[in-house]
Amino acid sequence: MNRKLCLMGIGLGSALVITGCATLSKDQCLMGDWYEIGVQDGTAGYAPDRLAQHREACAEYRVRPDREAYQAGWDDGIGAYCTPERGYQEGRRGASYGQVCPPPLEWAFLQGYRNGQQVYQQEQRLRQLEQEKERKRQEIRQRDEERRKADDHQRRHHSSPST
Repeated sequence: MNRKLCLMGIGLGSALVITGCATLSKDQCLMGDWYEIGVQDGTAGYAPDRLAQHREACAEYRVRPDREAYQAGWDDGIGAYCTPERGYQEGRRGASYGQVCPPPLEWAFLQGYRNGQQVYQQEQRLRQLEQEKERKRQEIRQRDEERRKADDHQRRHHSSPST
């Protein structure tokens, strides 16, 4: 719930402070291992402009991020994200790609991503077909039941003795 509110607040550009919206905890801000925070963000596939969100989260504690350490960490971390294997995983789960991979790494990432997307799309199509198949089965069962009731009614009507 807090995450949903956080996203709404960010999306609307709200100046309200919403609890649970911070990208970093107080301890993370105060410890300030900006290289490691950059590595984690890069490895997770965040864009380097995420530092602005960290700056906002840490402003409350009067902590300013070390941009150079963060960028060095992000540069190291993004290499772990921008692999064909990770691209495949992201595409396979239907995630969107945020154009975060540097040009030397992007081609290989996108090859994997496109392959993963194809599998994802085929799985989605298979689910749709399975749902359609189940709807058709339900329709057939319903028609069979209606036909059975009509037949029963007609048999009772025709087998009744005339007066």
